[in-house]
Amino acid sequence: MDNSSEDKSKSIDNRSPTEFFHYFGKDRIIQFWLREKRTRLFAFLFTRFQRVGLVPDTISYIGIAFLAGVVLYFVRDPLVAFLFLLGHIVCDGLDGAFARHSGMASQSGAFTDLVCDQLGMIVVGLMAIFHHMVSPLLGAVYVALYLIVVVFGVIINVMGLKTRITITSKYFLYGVYGLWAGWEINLFPWLLSFFSVIMVLEVIVGYIRLKRGLRKRFDSTMGLADGSLLSGRIHRSLNIALPILVLVAILVYANIIPIQAMFAHPTTPTSWEEGPVIVSTEENVEVLGLSVHDNRIVAMVRLEDGGIEVRRFLDLDRAAFEGFTIPDYVNPSFSSFPVEGNTFFVADTSTRLLLGIDMEASLASRKAVIVLTLPLGYLRVTAMTIVDWDARKMWLVANYLYTRRTYVVDPEKALKKGYILGGVVASYANGSFPAGLAAVGQTIFELNKAPLNPLIFRASLKKMVQGKSLIEASHVRFAPPHPDAMGPVQCNGYLIMLSPAGRVYRASLQRYLPREHGKEPKT
Repeated sequence: MDNSSEDKSKSIDNRSPTEFFHYFGKDRIIQFWLREKRTRLFAFLFTRFQRVGLVPDTISYIGIAFLAGVVLYFVRDPLVAFLFLLGHIVCDGLDGAFARHSGMASQSGAFTDLVCDQLGMIVVGLMAIFHHMVSPLLGAVYVALYLIVVVFGVIINVMGLKTRITITSKYFLYGVYGLWAGWEINLFPWLLSFFSVIMVLEVIVGYIRLKRGLRKRFDSTMGLADGSLLSGRIHRSLNIALPILVLVAILVYANIIPIQAMFAHPTTPTSWEEGPVIVSTEENVEVLGLSVHDNRIVAMVRLEDGGIEVRRFLDLDRAAFEGFTIPDYVNPSFSSFPVEGNTFFVADTSTRLLLGIDMEASLASRKAVIVLTLPLGYLRVTAMTIVDWDARKMWLVANYLYTRRTYVVDPEKALKKGYILGGVVASYANGSFPAGLAAVGQTIFELNKAPLNPLIFRASLKKMVQGKSLIEASHVRFAPPHPDAMGPVQCNGYLIMLSPAGRVYRASLQRYLPREHGKEPKT
């Protein structure tokens, strides 16, 4: 190492802790000004701390102890938890100020301050995930990005590189928890989504600045001779293009079926007959889905007051119905509800349960009578129907994008093992965007809502479980009557679908079922 490099290292090592262990950018001038103000404001308190023999690290550890109260009271008594969080914030502000006032500022103390500083964000973030205030994926992404931003910021400052303003969201996170603690207003998903986007940019910029700084400081002696095979534009283009090509190849290979679904074309003209509107415009309700029970159309709607009602229509033209309510917390994950015998099935994303509702008992009491609950596990179920399999009734359960498979599930095995995948007897690759399923014997109709290209695919279940995907096995494809239509379900020889406005559409099954020996099968 040359003398200039040694001088640089000494100048870096001799910097004060104030300049060394922090992750601020150009906004550090404001941060340092606030630090000095805190030091002067609480000087009277620090003098008493010194008299009893406290050291700055003790203040930091007390702040960590307050976080135990945040964990224990996070939902039990949110206001108490928020008071503990305020105690942590106060300790976080006092430890460094006490160190500067008492002349005990050190690199190890600054490191302790830095670590304790981030624990508050980690605790609040993890508690929000644990108590289902935000999706686990979004919460994990936010916490990971935040810590990467902090680490990059510290390294950039340690190296003495020029930094931009670092946007930290920790105190916004604390404020959102305070809002929830006081008024039960949950803004965690919005806040974490917004700052995750910002921090992605910060991570990219931080990586580029670190890469350039490391190369300039430590790799300046390395170079390529003019005329070398590894010099010039070809070398740079190859090294940029190759990782991109590998990434693109993996993405295309792993998403070949969704890509095929997005570019699939109808093979059969549609012939949907427009039926009556079963929801009055005066009601101001949201249509959530449809089903068929006892050869009658069933619709689920969310009422203006937030309640959910299941309606079985006695007369479609007059929109006459009988119905029952289900719990308001239910958030259906699919819009085509299968019925087996007298049991109406709905998958609830709030509880992550498959619910079975007794139709007749519910209609009699006008309230849902739940007779079955089964954990969904990690599946995101977006379509389900009942199918004949080896002379038995099985569930056909479709997963959206995650596994991209539709499962044939034995209900008895699933209920015995206690989760839906415990009863899987076969599966096939679906179109990746399943939104509805209907089965006529071994013929499957899947509504696949690929972006900008919703289609209904007809395929043989036997061929698909033998190894063909839905796209490969389907030779009949046709468009739904409306891009956002719900269904399909079968009733009295027709495929039935329902628009978000409550308009009923039907199409003859005879038109779309496969021919057998030159004849159309009976339905």
